[in-house]
Amino acid sequence: MIVKNKTQKKKLFALTFLRVLETGLSRRNHGQLSFQICVRGRYVKKQIPITNKPKWTYKDQMNWPRLFPTCGTRRQSPIDIQPKETVLASFPNFVFHNYGHINNMTMVNNGHTVTINLPEDYPKHKMPHITGGGLNGTYNFAQMHMHWGVDSTLGSEHRIKSRSHPLELHVIHWNSKYGSFAQASMHAEDGLAVFSVLAEVGLGDNKSLMPITDQVGEVTKNGDETVLRKPVALNDILPKQKSSYFRYFGSVTTPLCHEIVTWTVFDNFIDISEKQLAKLRNLKDERGERLVNNFRTPQPLHDRTVFYRSFTGCEISRSLSDATSMADVFKWTKCLMSYAFNSIFSSS
Repeated sequence: MIVKNKTQKKKLFALTFLRVLETGLSRRNHGQLSFQICVRGRYVKKQIPITNKPKWTYKDQMNWPRLFPTCGTRRQSPIDIQPKETVLASFPNFVFHNYGHINNMTMVNNGHTVTINLPEDYPKHKMPHITGGGLNGTYNFAQMHMHWGVDSTLGSEHRIKSRSHPLELHVIHWNSKYGSFAQASMHAEDGLAVFSVLAEVGLGDNKSLMPITDQVGEVTKNGDETVLRKPVALNDILPKQKSSYFRYFGSVTTPLCHEIVTWTVFDNFIDISEKQLAKLRNLKDERGERLVNNFRTPQPLHDRTVFYRSFTGCEISRSLSDATSMADVFKWTKCLMSYAFNSIFSSS
């Protein structure tokens, strides 16, 4: 279709507008509007960015509070955790439901990170979710994404004893009582529960992350999307020992910085190889530049309390009773004494 006069231009505009209404804004466009335009008799899919809210980058995060006022309030994340200043807590263990292998997860480069999502048609009865761990209710898996640095001296958002890690994985869950991820992400204080998993550089590849890192080259540019060919085992991505962690209440670490997150920061780490990190550092952001240093710096703790759930390896599932054998009591006491001895000398 060749546009020759004003009448044809008006018809083309009207047709394009109808196509916009027909196509709409989908969940997977990540801040872009998809539409179809007629070019020489053929409809071509186009995307334009949504510009109804300010853009942000990690380089200008000092300006976030001006553009997004919540980013400057008193319960922001991440934080620098000082273990000696935490308060011991006796949260129950987490219970992981449907946290096994998941097929056909999608990976998307959104210009700020790569997100790993469930397939759109994933059955509700197979939804991965968590309970326990001091959470009130059931929290469904939403997505996971990562933060990393230009090199392995930095990259994580949370820090422990002011130490940064080369990568931090966020596993996001939403409170099922709100009905959807979108509703839970609005303004509810208990809307989200996020696992923070810190990584250290290991000698070999992390096999649990390989379904992601092996295909990350397929989403080099902002807006790229692919389906993972190998299943992702959610439980294997987390640290093997998940019973000790830090807990505090904070915010989402990107604008709009809503303070709706119950954070669980595991104090046991996972491994990742330099080869896998290099693949992430080859990605491009929304400006076509290297996608590195995509982390927010630690925010003031203010008057918040950070709790620490300690795991000794000696926990028992019930209180000691009169029927408990002396052998069990001796074994339990010996375990506690060994743990205390090791803790004293490992911290000296």
